[in-house]
Amino acid sequence: MGLLEIRGLSVAYGSIKALHGIDLRIDEGEIVSLLGANGAGKSTTLRAVSRLLPFAEGDILFQGTSLAGLPPHRVVSLGIAHVPEGRGIFPSLTVLENLKLATWTRSRKGSAAALYRPVFDLFPRLEERKSQPAGTLSGGEQQMLALGRAMMTDCRVMLLDEPSMGLSPILVKEVFRAIREINAKGTTVLLVEQNAGMALKIAHRGYVLANGRIVLAGSAEELARDQRVKEAYLGNRAG
Repeated sequence: MGLLEIRGLSVAYGSIKALHGIDLRIDEGEIVSLLGANGAGKSTTLRAVSRLLPFAEGDILFQGTSLAGLPPHRVVSLGIAHVPEGRGIFPSLTVLENLKLATWTRSRKGSAAALYRPVFDLFPRLEERKSQPAGTLSGGEQQMLALGRAMMTDCRVMLLDEPSMGLSPILVKEVFRAIREINAKGTTVLLVEQNAGMALKIAHRGYVLANGRIVLAGSAEELARDQRVKEAYLGNRAG
């Protein structure tokens, strides 16, 4: 049994079905990439896991326990943090205040310095700007803050939705380096990312969604070699 399992999950927006009975498994310590075109159902999957969306059929299990019926704050307290597309930071609050808001889930608070140290070690720029309003940060710094805030929840699973969106190539590399380091320290990651090449470079396994259905699954290496993935998501055309 995986750390996080999605079984036969179907989600609808009114009469429009966004997910059609998908199955997905994430084992502890993995980075799993969820690939697909816009509208394929990737963000819907993350929102269903974090319980921001109801699901009509199927189930989502975390450590063997169903998340069905739980409110979003309860899912966070169980150890699942969601970094949404657009980052979802509070622009009028300082960097430090944004980070502090995420500590409510921690059973052991510890000293303030000890709580923030892992985030500031990974993102030194956040420490330099800790007293700045988050809205004054660059796009890359805001993404670092969103990742740092998820770290502050002491989560076991991090759901990442388009972390590279709107960033320069240099900052994209920095964000992906941080994701790899977060994972290396023990956090399991489910990654939704349009930059399929970068996503597959850091992932262990991946799934491809099309029209709300899983159409491919395999190791990151297998997906990167698959001609269909190359043509659709990696910019390589046959011939």
